[in-house]
Amino acid sequence: MFGVRVVFFASVLFSVAASGTAEASVAGRVVQVAPWKSQSPQKPAPPPGAPDREPEAEPDEAQEQAADWREMGTRDPLLEKRARKNIEVAEFYARQKNFRASINRLTEIYEVYPQFTRFDRILFLLGKYHLGQRRLLEDEAKRLRKQGQGDEGQRKAAEASTHDAEARRYFSELLKRFPESELVKDARKELERLSPLASPLPPF
Repeated sequence: MFGVRVVFFASVLFSVAASGTAEASVAGRVVQVAPWKSQSPQKPAPPPGAPDREPEAEPDEAQEQAADWREMGTRDPLLEKRARKNIEVAEFYARQKNFRASINRLTEIYEVYPQFTRFDRILFLLGKYHLGQRRLLEDEAKRLRKQGQGDEGQRKAAEASTHDAEARRYFSELLKRFPESELVKDARKELERLSPLASPLPPF
């Protein structure tokens, strides 16, 4: 009987000890795990072979090319297209005898984009349309004089002479800058029709 009690108490003590060990083990894990759970989540590690960081965005190639064209003074496709469109519009206005509008369109290209592929054509048309405006002003000056408005007629005649000078300037620039252009022959003819006060023509 005594031996049975000894065995019983021994088994009870063993169970209590085992339970305490389990609780201590669980408690230990809680103490160790709790600080890890309180931290902010970490980003997953990249897969093998992946770069450490995302590549930076590449600069816009079109913007770089446009900057290069302007810096080097070479031709810009966008301005080429705009210049050709301006020529079309200028020719349309000229057919309506609105030479002022034609001149304004072409002057924009003359001042902004001297690298234009057909800049010789810009010069020729500017000279031609200045002559057209001169003729309109001369006709108006004659009409005003016939109506007895001599002063106003004189003012129109003076304005016409300025367009005469502008036409001469553009035709002469064409001969000087583009001696191989197919428009040289026509430009020389226009210069020969102008006032005898025109400066001597450069050799052909």
